[in-house]
Amino acid sequence: MVTILFPSLISRVIKENRTEVIAETLGEAIDKLIEKYGKQLTEIMFDSGELNRFLKFYIKGRNISETDKMNAPLKPDDEIAILIIIGGG
Repeated sequence: MVTILFPSLISRVIKENRTEVIAETLGEAIDKLIEKYGKQLTEIMFDSGELNRFLKFYIKGRNISETDKMNAPLKPDDEIAILIIIGGG
């Protein structure tokens, strides 16, 4: 199973700081999360039908690039960390 670690903002909404899913790609893992947590998570992770641009995904500590990230392959022992990028000035 793939382990997914949530940032505190998401953890407060879904009441968990991690979960496990069976998935072969990052996109499939995200789909499983939406199935599990529903509307609450959808509102955080998506903006106008697109993945929120302020979310960054790291698989085993490696930043997944913006291009084709939904097809990033996963192995059963992978750990995905979701980070929320906060900007400002």
